[in-house]
Amino acid sequence: MEPLVFDSLRQQLAEKIGPGIGIACRGVNGDPGTLWPVERAAVLKAVPRRQREFAAGRAAAREAIERIGWPAEAIPSAPDRSPVWPNGLTGSIAHTSHVCVAIAGRRDQVYSMGIDIEEDIPLDRDLWETICTPGELVSMALLPPSEHGRRVTRLFCAKEAFYKWQYPQTKNMLNFCDVQVTLCPTGFRVHPAATRDSPFFFCEQAGRVLTCYGLVLAWLIGRPVSQTRVE
Repeated sequence: MEPLVFDSLRQQLAEKIGPGIGIACRGVNGDPGTLWPVERAAVLKAVPRRQREFAAGRAAAREAIERIGWPAEAIPSAPDRSPVWPNGLTGSIAHTSHVCVAIAGRRDQVYSMGIDIEEDIPLDRDLWETICTPGELVSMALLPPSEHGRRVTRLFCAKEAFYKWQYPQTKNMLNFCDVQVTLCPTGFRVHPAATRDSPFFFCEQAGRVLTCYGLVLAWLIGRPVSQTRVE
């Protein structure tokens, strides 16, 4: 992708997300030499491609926090490999094989955020039942068959964004079928799946979706409503 595409993608995200959120988009061919020492420790044994992706993500994350007036800081990895944002901040990082995106905000303003980005292509049929709840499969059956694979891609993207939003708060490891997503023209809502029997947070705000340049992006930003238990 050309730099102008990254700029356009960032601008489109900024228009949909609104003020107060730092956003960065760039390619995934980062320079591992730009990593801060505490960051580099997470990928010392990784293959070169993973090191470049990781470096691109951390560079995007620092750009995102600088866009909200925060000085650049190291963003190390926790033992579970999730990013450790500077005190007072929250954020999220995602990438495909071609583009990396990062968002960041002040925790006292947005509380938590999660973003995911995927290639806007149909997911393989043998993955559908792993990703989709029975209810999602029933809803999908109402669509033309040609739309099914891309619908699963959107569900996958939304669930990944939700997972990233909730995990820093709960440390709760979720399966795809633990939540059910309802898609609408501008975004999505996440609900507990009927089979889920332990409590976890839901966001007070609806998620949003953007499709452009052969990509689909989904994100959640906001505070939790409450912990919900499915009986």
